[in-house]
Amino acid sequence: MVPRRPRGRHGLALSLVAGVVVGATLAAGGAAAALWTTSAPVSTTVKTGTVALTATDPASLGRDYTTSVPAITGSWSFTNTGSVDATYSTTGALGSGSSADLASSITVVAWPVPRGSTASSACTASASVGSGSVSGTWSAPPRLTGSLAAAASTAWCIRSSTSTTSPKGQVVPTLSVSLAAGSWSASVQSRSFVQNNTVAPRRTATCSTTDIYYARLTFDPSDRDLSTSYGSFVGSTRVGTATETGHYPEFAFTRDTLPKNPYGDGPITVDIRVVVDGKAGDVAATGVVVAGYDPNGMRNIQCS
Repeated sequence: MVPRRPRGRHGLALSLVAGVVVGATLAAGGAAAALWTTSAPVSTTVKTGTVALTATDPASLGRDYTTSVPAITGSWSFTNTGSVDATYSTTGALGSGSSADLASSITVVAWPVPRGSTASSACTASASVGSGSVSGTWSAPPRLTGSLAAAASTAWCIRSSTSTTSPKGQVVPTLSVSLAAGSWSASVQSRSFVQNNTVAPRRTATCSTTDIYYARLTFDPSDRDLSTSYGSFVGSTRVGTATETGHYPEFAFTRDTLPKNPYGDGPITVDIRVVVDGKAGDVAATGVVVAGYDPNGMRNIQCS
């Protein structure tokens, strides 16, 4: 009988290593490099990846609002230049020199460019707002979010619009986009542009009267040069022949100025418009007068 040899203490053993995560932010290209392992046999290979981001300059949004251009439509795109899938999100802020009142009055809506389309074809002034849209103002910009595969790009249409009460002034929106995969993130990319509103806000014309025969509309002309000429209109039709300037911003209305045919009875909305070379321009103010009847059945213009 062959004696059994005692078992040694140097048998094969399965070695495990604890998982570690090491990251370094790369100075160029906004990239973060990731190195990690998981608890596994020593034969497991080490995996590496990068999270990196680039963003375009949304120069198409850097325009001025005018009477003919009350809304500005442009685009912004960014690319995951890293080697791992990641998610992106944006934030916005106002730069130095921005008018807070103007920023809060500008409506901002954004929607993703549909797959298979280009920003140049999808983000035109006449384009309808697409699906997946988000909205806000330049005081509180909409947040753009989504996923980006490695080496993939995405683009968003952005439309900002003034209102008739938006004050003159400037806004300097700064948009920032970040990209992250788990606990790893790329350097934030920020882009700024300038928008100026050159159109004075539409004022409310105040109605007053001193007798039962006529009413007056007065308005604040301080947003324009006092030598600016004005006329009164109902819709596109000029009513009366009076032309006033900012030195005397007042128009009177009688039953002859606003006859029953075609203006009817009841409230009548009157626009005070800038007049240049006899042609109607911007609406400077809007007011309401009322066509009614006195006890003798005489039609007169009064205030509401």
